[in-house]
Amino acid sequence: MNTALIVGAGTGTRTKLNQSKILLEIHHKPLFLYSVETFLELGYEIVLVVSKSDYELVKELVPTSVTIVLGGKTRGESVMKGLKEIQTPYVFIHDAARPLISKSKIEEIEKALSVHDAILLAEPMTQALKKFENGVLKSEIRDHYIQSQTPQAFLTEKIRYAYLRSEQTFDDDIGLYQSFYPEEAIHVVMNDEPNLKVTYAKDLVLVEALMNQGNHLRIGKSFDLHRLVEGRPLILGGIKLPFSKGLLGHSDADVLLHAIGESMLGALSLGDLGTFYPDTDPKYKDVNSMDLLIDIHKKIQDKGYQIVNIDSTVFAEYPKLNPYISKIKENICEHLSIDLDQISVKATTYEGLESIGRGEAIAAEAICLLRRNIS
Repeated sequence: MNTALIVGAGTGTRTKLNQSKILLEIHHKPLFLYSVETFLELGYEIVLVVSKSDYELVKELVPTSVTIVLGGKTRGESVMKGLKEIQTPYVFIHDAARPLISKSKIEEIEKALSVHDAILLAEPMTQALKKFENGVLKSEIRDHYIQSQTPQAFLTEKIRYAYLRSEQTFDDDIGLYQSFYPEEAIHVVMNDEPNLKVTYAKDLVLVEALMNQGNHLRIGKSFDLHRLVEGRPLILGGIKLPFSKGLLGHSDADVLLHAIGESMLGALSLGDLGTFYPDTDPKYKDVNSMDLLIDIHKKIQDKGYQIVNIDSTVFAEYPKLNPYISKIKENICEHLSIDLDQISVKATTYEGLESIGRGEAIAAEAICLLRRNIS
């Protein structure tokens, strides 16, 4: 049996998202879990190195057979801590941020280990290669270069020996290994299959596309209706409109913002307004619905998504809303930090039919398209 040492203790700051990179979900599964499950299905033992802040959550997500180790300040320290737990003759060191590694390539590396003590997985260089140094640009021969990937596999005792005695920093484990065993030939397994490492937020979109599911776009739809009553102000889109009646509700009953907010929540399957702002909670009595919309927007951003566009319609017999549409749009855009061309607000009547047509209620419908944030 072999062991996969999966390293995911980095901070992932380059993704610029508000959560740990390895916990980012792709199709409802944390990033790190893809490679963990791939190695488990091949019968590997797993040593998973994570940060202290992620430890408790990761522990809940993996089988008890997985050994979880707290990482160090650097990748090298994290690998060394993991290597101390390895008891099998061979170890595969893999980045938790590479969720696409295939079983076939792992098996190819495993086969090569019967002959070699160190294996590098790599992809061919396909771009034109240049060297720019001291203001001088030079062309390089592309065929002489390859791009390193993980997993990289080793005879456990040899890579552990190198890590225990190394005082230098290397770009990868193979580099460290070569510094201790310079005369040893490293066997290279070329990989022409997708094995992208998620470094930036935009990489998540590429990974999703490679998984052929397109989950980076999410759409939500909502419809809301409130009764018109005496003694209440009429608030639509955060704007107070001159009218003799207002909408009845626990909050300010802004039916347009409610529909927009619920469409945003629905796009990510987070629930409805009542899930987060129940009408049984006194603190939401007469609350400004724009404050709720801003809070919903933050929830969307925290999930790593941004608004592509919003299409909304208000259904009202009275008052006539066309004179206020531009102001309503500008107000919503200002509070959501989106452009005017990202939102449509339309108004129509019910031609005298039903409660809306009789002037007893106002309704709104909204559709919101979200995209995983790649900026």
